[in-house]
Amino acid sequence: MTDIYMRNITDRIIGIAALICTLLYSPDVNAQPVTRLSFDDFCTFVLNYLGDDDSGEGIDVEDLQIRLETAYNNPINWNTATRQQLEDLGFVAEDQVENLLFYAGEYGPVHSIYELQMVPEIESPLLLLLPVVMYTDIPDSTRWSDAFVRIKHKMDVRTDFTVERKSAYKKYPKEYLGPDFRSFAKYRLSAGNNFTAGITMESDAGEPWFRNGGRGFDLYRFYAQADNIPHVSRLVLGSFSAGFSNGLLFGRRSYGSRLAQVADFASGYNGIAAYSGTSETPGLFGAATTCNIGNLDITLLYGYTPLDSDTTGGTWHSFSQSGYHRTDTEIARRSTLHMHTIGANLQFYRHKYRLGITAYGGFFSLPATTSDSKWGAMDFSGSRQWGISADYMVKFHGIRFGGETSVVQKRAVATTNNLQIRLSSSTKFTLNYRYFSPGYHAMWASAASSTSQTNGEHGASFAFRINPAKGVNLMFMADVYKPLWHSTYRNSSFTGYELRGQTDIRLAENVSLYAMLRYKASPSWNNNTETSLPLPASETERVGLAQLKLRYTIGKWNLTEGLQMNVAHTIPSEGKTASTGFHIYQDVSYSAIANVLRVKARMSFNHSPQWANRFYLYEYDIPGGGYSPALYGQSIRWYITADYRFGFGMTIAVKAAQSLYFDRDTISSGRDMIDKPHKTDIHLMVRYML
Repeated sequence: MTDIYMRNITDRIIGIAALICTLLYSPDVNAQPVTRLSFDDFCTFVLNYLGDDDSGEGIDVEDLQIRLETAYNNPINWNTATRQQLEDLGFVAEDQVENLLFYAGEYGPVHSIYELQMVPEIESPLLLLLPVVMYTDIPDSTRWSDAFVRIKHKMDVRTDFTVERKSAYKKYPKEYLGPDFRSFAKYRLSAGNNFTAGITMESDAGEPWFRNGGRGFDLYRFYAQADNIPHVSRLVLGSFSAGFSNGLLFGRRSYGSRLAQVADFASGYNGIAAYSGTSETPGLFGAATTCNIGNLDITLLYGYTPLDSDTTGGTWHSFSQSGYHRTDTEIARRSTLHMHTIGANLQFYRHKYRLGITAYGGFFSLPATTSDSKWGAMDFSGSRQWGISADYMVKFHGIRFGGETSVVQKRAVATTNNLQIRLSSSTKFTLNYRYFSPGYHAMWASAASSTSQTNGEHGASFAFRINPAKGVNLMFMADVYKPLWHSTYRNSSFTGYELRGQTDIRLAENVSLYAMLRYKASPSWNNNTETSLPLPASETERVGLAQLKLRYTIGKWNLTEGLQMNVAHTIPSEGKTASTGFHIYQDVSYSAIANVLRVKARMSFNHSPQWANRFYLYEYDIPGGGYSPALYGQSIRWYITADYRFGFGMTIAVKAAQSLYFDRDTISSGRDMIDKPHKTDIHLMVRYML
């Protein structure tokens, strides 16, 4: 047993003293005996810790914030914490979860949150984050139903609209059948850590209500989740999500930079969980449960999924994931295809190893056929999908190896494997290898790759993380991959790669600097209107990016000054071109009147002469929202959000944002065209909590 696990009196006193000093040095992030961070500050800290997601893939930030809010309002007792509770946090890596559980089980009961200093692989940022959501002196209820004496209710009502009218609303009759605003309502009931239930209702702008094929709200989502029932660790009814191991059969994308995900052995959230978000990306509706028998977790699930597709002729070869039902055509394709999913997962855990098996079956109401296009040769066909995978992990003296290997219909194979070597408490190296057959198709797969697709790719990555000095965090990643077949998005004749390095430096108590360099080369096609002919291939689309962020606090003011610059190089058929883009921004946030009033604002200038020069940057929204818009063209963008909490449980929030373009007279095209060079968005929300 290593020295760090020795729990003699001297070690314990030293560890507790060290953590006290760490927390005293960082008074803006407090531990258990001190006033807690506000949820807004806690959420901001987590997003900074995970890193900016600049992939443009639309990670579900709303789902992450819901998980964080649940943990914030219902702190976890470290002594009785379950694996699922810790994994639900979203910012704790798998090996860190294992060590937290092992420490409490081996040396418990834990008497102070300061003992986090004694747990291996819990680095400084986590020492500041975990005390916000994990205590040691929470009394345990003797009965599961005791949590219902602390029932909490939350109701959100929100509307979003654009001041400038789009083309579809100006014509008569209107091309979009509904009103030109988005609206949603959410109700959530929670009873401690044991039970949550609720309903989510949402309509996008342009979707009709009760006429023209409308049904009131366009989306209705019901869910209920019960935890810690005797012999059942989790039971979910209604809308839910699922993710196991590396995501080859069931996976959920992690928020944050891909560098952090690779370096930290991350593969998304594990297990099952109720889903209450407003995203209309296809999801599961049904029932799922996880039972625990000693070190064995058994999960069973069934889900029904309606899909929007053109099923003319009794077949299909693609489905829409946008969730829009604004026109007669979109409404006619709504829920025309039905999918039933069954799944099972077995996980046997020990501190030094893990073994698991996942089984998946997907059944469509109509068969899929490949399209006549040359691009569709490797698309899914048939009405059934199935798959089985094995996942594994073993670690010994700082070396950790794990992965998942899966086989699906037509004997298509996928595998992803990780080797991590920890040289010290602050230095670790991670190697990742992945191979996805071109014919690999599993509806709910979401594994780490160069795109959101889990098929047709062969690649490897290397990452390391090191803390050379107090307050200094360095990370580096190199990734190389080869597409294994031509698709409409990627050319398999060339190899893609990405090099990325970043550092986060704490310059002073309330000042930190973030710097990042990235060079990315993506196999791609040039634009060509002659779609009947093979598209001429560019070698790659190469983009170099540099980013700087200076974050600091002055009293109740939090400020961030940022700069992004890139150079994009493409090789179109008429000759080589290169273009330079830059993005400058200033963020300001302020909390006043005992933190009941919070204001966030940004002013930015963007110069992106080509689509390849576009930038992605996380943008705050009113509570419960957030996204990373694509910044393209020459423009000024600003936004301001404000929310005020009344003493009787009500919160009112508003956001105003505008993009003003200098290189165009209209925005977008077709039905969404705005015949002005500016676009102004207003978001309004009322929240009531009891």
